[in-house]
Amino acid sequence: MKVVQRRDRLDEVGALPVFVVHDEPDLVQRTMLEDVELPYPVLVDLEREAYAAWGLRRASAPTIFLDLKVWWQYLKIMVGGDRLRKSGQDPLQLGGAFLVAPDGTVAYSRPQRRDDRPPVGELVDRLERLAAGADG
Repeated sequence: MKVVQRRDRLDEVGALPVFVVHDEPDLVQRTMLEDVELPYPVLVDLEREAYAAWGLRRASAPTIFLDLKVWWQYLKIMVGGDRLRKSGQDPLQLGGAFLVAPDGTVAYSRPQRRDDRPPVGELVDRLERLAAGADG
C-alpha cells in the first residue's frame, strides 16, 4: 500500500492518515488489507454516512468497467509489481482523498470519479506545504 511506503514523510509532517471503509471489518481484512500491516486507523462506516457527508457517490457499472483509463490503471499496477486487491461488497462506491488542517478546515478535497485517486506523493507534497504554512 503506497501510503505505508510514505510513512516516514507522513510522520515528519505529523499527518495521520485515516481510512474509511463501508464493508464489514472481516471482509476488509480479507480483501483490502490482506498481507498489509497498516499502522493507521481504519474506520468502518456501514451506513455510508461519512461518504454522504463528504459528497462521495457511486459510479455506474459502465463508467467503471468499460472505461479504458480504468483498465490502463490496472495494467500499470500489475506491471509495476503490485497486485490488484479484491474489491469489497460494492466496487461501485467511489472514495476520495481529503486533507483536514489542524484548525479543522478542509485544506484539500478530491472526490473520486473512477479509478483516479490522487498519487500519494501529491497528497504528501500538499501536507508538507500545509505544515510549512505555504499551501494555497
